[in-house]
Amino acid sequence: MNREMRRNRKMKSEAGPGRLRFLLSVVAFVAFCNPAKAYDVIPVDKGGELTGTIKFSGDPPANPSHQVVNNADYCGSSVEEEKYLIGAGHALRNVVVTIEGLQKGKKGEDPLLVIENRKCHFVPHVQVGMVGDSYEVRNADPVLHNTHLHLDDATLLNIAMPAGGKNIKKGITGTGIINVKCDAHKFMQGWIVVSDNPYSAVSDEEGRFKITDIPPGKYSIKLWHEAFPSRTKEVEILPGKATSISVDFK
Repeated sequence: MNREMRRNRKMKSEAGPGRLRFLLSVVAFVAFCNPAKAYDVIPVDKGGELTGTIKFSGDPPANPSHQVVNNADYCGSSVEEEKYLIGAGHALRNVVVTIEGLQKGKKGEDPLLVIENRKCHFVPHVQVGMVGDSYEVRNADPVLHNTHLHLDDATLLNIAMPAGGKNIKKGITGTGIINVKCDAHKFMQGWIVVSDNPYSAVSDEEGRFKITDIPPGKYSIKLWHEAFPSRTKEVEILPGKATSISVDFK
């Protein structure tokens, strides 16, 4: 057996399940880091608006409650999740509304997203961004947090955040839904929905949202919530006018 054959046999024997999982993780990370489409900023003449109200139909689910193991003296003995935030009139908060397929339009409003550890929660719980923005992790609490950002099975950031420590800033290079967790406090969770354009919004405590300066045309919009299946809806944006929609989640 020559040297080349022995080398090939050795490589095959080393390519076990662990190596396969590692390669899949790298592929997922690379896919996130490569933006799918370029976006061009242009003047939007007679842009329209998309407004709406999002509600939950039925009896509001109860948020899961967790017993606090670390720093109970500060965080409290138990903490409820922020998964189901349903207000008066069944208004559903933290639904992300994104207009898909827009490759040119207005400039993004705020290129810096802040992920703040505050009172043993991530604030805000849900936010939106676009490729080219940055996020900054901060700790406003007097206890140690560990901020861990995931995209599927790939880790984007895993950093200890001591009380009074430095803020950590990173750029966003690709689209996806980023899950933010704290390894020291398992009940802490947040989300960043990253699109390839700035036409996204998050529903507020009244279930309302608004997206402005949209180039006129027909679009598909996606509605995402952390606890419910995503929804899609077709809309037409007219020049200089507001289009309003109403959506119920069940």
